[in-house]
Amino acid sequence: MMKMLNFFLLFIVAFSLNANDLSEDLTKSLSSSQVKALKERLKLFGLDKTQGELNLSESAEAKVNFSRENVVQNLQNELKTSYLEKAQKLLGDCSKGNCLNTSSSQERIFIDQAGSEHCYPYTNCEYYRCMERQYQCMDVGTEYFQNLAYPTCKAYKKNLSKGKFSAKGREWIYTVMVCLQKGLFEECSLRGNCPISENNQKTCEHITEFTLKFHPGCYINSGVGVCKLPLKDQINIWKTVGPFLTDRERIEAYKVVRYCLFKTPIE
Repeated sequence: MMKMLNFFLLFIVAFSLNANDLSEDLTKSLSSSQVKALKERLKLFGLDKTQGELNLSESAEAKVNFSRENVVQNLQNELKTSYLEKAQKLLGDCSKGNCLNTSSSQERIFIDQAGSEHCYPYTNCEYYRCMERQYQCMDVGTEYFQNLAYPTCKAYKKNLSKGKFSAKGREWIYTVMVCLQKGLFEECSLRGNCPISENNQKTCEHITEFTLKFHPGCYINSGVGVCKLPLKDQINIWKTVGPFLTDRERIEAYKVVRYCLFKTPIE
């Protein structure tokens, strides 16, 4: 009787997602049992459009001053040295020399040889406010910076302070943070694929599409990779981002979860 009850509960969980939540593209090449497992995992992660967060107690380990952790210091040092040198070679440094400035709002600004300002990656969330200020994407109906990137980043920082992640999880979060910002900096500033104009709609749409496709690689390859993190970390990662995802963004999240379970390629 108990086995039958457990099976029945598993069946309910596995099929709790609407059929439309998983398209044929997301389930192709998967067996019926794999589809069930994927749905079950998405339910566990809160990616089935349910909301809420786990009430995990704050541990003593979590009370570390994060700015002093080696991973944060190493990321900051790289951004101030070798990565900055790369930017200087491609964009040209301003006449005053090292022109990486910090604004009053904690945004990092790189000023190139022509005097143009570029939002510069760092281990905080202000990069996205800088990008919104430069491109004003909200004005053309693109909410990526204001309603996804910045609030998600801040939610991660908040949950870090609450002690919801292991040491590996904390390292992963900061390396992902920098990976995502670097990707956009390189696409927009180093490759020049995000021109600013009077109407930035096309540029803002390009930025959104680029970042959505770029996200999975950062999630999978940063730190030990999201797939290798403890299950508690994985649950809290997806519950952190879940409330901010649109349907389009949720599909990319599904792809990462699917990859972790079955190593299916992310296209």
